[in-house]
Amino acid sequence: MVVLVALLVHAAIAAAEQSTLVFALEDQWGKTWSSSSLRGKPYVLVLADRDGAEAAVTWGEQLGKRLKDTVRVLGCAHLDGVPSFVRWLVRSSIRSRVQDAPLLLDWDGELCRTVRCVARVPTVLVVGPDGQIRFRYEGLPHGNAIEQVIAAVYPFMR
Repeated sequence: MVVLVALLVHAAIAAAEQSTLVFALEDQWGKTWSSSSLRGKPYVLVLADRDGAEAAVTWGEQLGKRLKDTVRVLGCAHLDGVPSFVRWLVRSSIRSRVQDAPLLLDWDGELCRTVRCVARVPTVLVVGPDGQIRFRYEGLPHGNAIEQVIAAVYPFMR
């Protein structure tokens, strides 16, 4: 019985730790973005691997239009596996394609693994002002999905 209680407590602590987002990543221009610097305001994080990149761009555009300047929308590219000697080239290519919004570069894939991103489709996270993940959506940005994310962000916009 004691072992069972200890396991349940450990599982509850692990679940609580996983719901708090912790990261520090550079964007395509070299600026470091961290969860601690974003704390105090809600934000939306759109994560994707190469196969989900186009859908992630659509997510960012649609959410950016709807949320305007009320809630920050950040993209995050899962770039695990890119050899270090070509990262400058990848960063340069991203800079030329994504010029008007920060795109966090997850070179080692740690953030994407931590939040358990799904391959080939974007993972959209709504993060509350306290750094807690409040909503998660995995998939393409169809109308209903965008409305779900907006509804999850709405309570923090007041």
